Amino acid sequence: MNNQIVLGLLSEAGGVGKTTIAVNLAYEWSCRDRSAVILDLDSNHSLEDFVGLGDDCEADETIVKVFSKDFQGDWPLQTPPEFPEKFQVCQGHSLLNEIEQNLVSKKRREYILCKLLKDYPLSSELVILDCNAGWDLISYNVLAASTHLLIPLDMGVKVKTAARLIETILLTASELELDPMPEIIGLIPNRYNKGASVHEEFLKQLPEVAESVGIKLYPAIRTWQYLNNSAVFGLPLKRMRAADPLVKIFSAIANDLEKVQDAQT
Repeated sequence: MNNQIVLGLLSEAGGVGKTTIAVNLAYEWSCRDRSAVILDLDSNHSLEDFVGLGDDCEADETIVKVFSKDFQGDWPLQTPPEFPEKFQVCQGHSLLNEIEQNLVSKKRREYILCKLLKDYPLSSELVILDCNAGWDLISYNVLAASTHLLIPLDMGVKVKTAARLIETILLTASELELDPMPEIIGLIPNRYNKGASVHEEFLKQLPEVAESVGIKLYPAIRTWQYLNNSAVFGLPLKRMRAADPLVKIFSAIANDLEKVQDAQT
């Protein structure tokens, strides 16, 4: 699909809400009658909990199958209960740690996922890649396979750390000689606690960092019980509280992705 968006979620820190963002963004996208699939590339494989799926899948029913030598493009996708048909996921698995070790000996090991997506393209208009925090071989594969990037930010760090993360992503993409380079569509602070001095100072300084590198800054996703509850129940926030203010943030990201896709047609 020529106008397909492959959106990588990258972050140095864990617990910044990558899976929360992936699920709510994909749901918003599917509510617009557009197709979305989330590939869970995290060995912790928490995506299943966020969409109400069990964790009792066999390995060949998960992303493990995609990296097997016998893979022929039969992607193990599921539509979770209570989700639109155009919302699909490929579950992760703890064996991803072993897969990463096996990739080390492969030629062009950073580009394996990119090649798989080209050789066996998914039909979805939006493919979201959700991976481990930090920089490992799977993260490099996500970077190489992505057409666009969304960067969740940890509210508990100094703004210089956020700037360094952006520099690391851009430098790594350059070292991988990606052509075209994936476009960073925006930064999104997450788990914001209003009134927390560290968080307030972070948000105060962040616009200057975003402006200096020409990257859009989305409103912060605050720590919110209803958002936590939606994850517990395996549902997107919009399904539980359509008028919730946080839903507008995911809608804004989807709006920008629609503009990108429409420009490609």
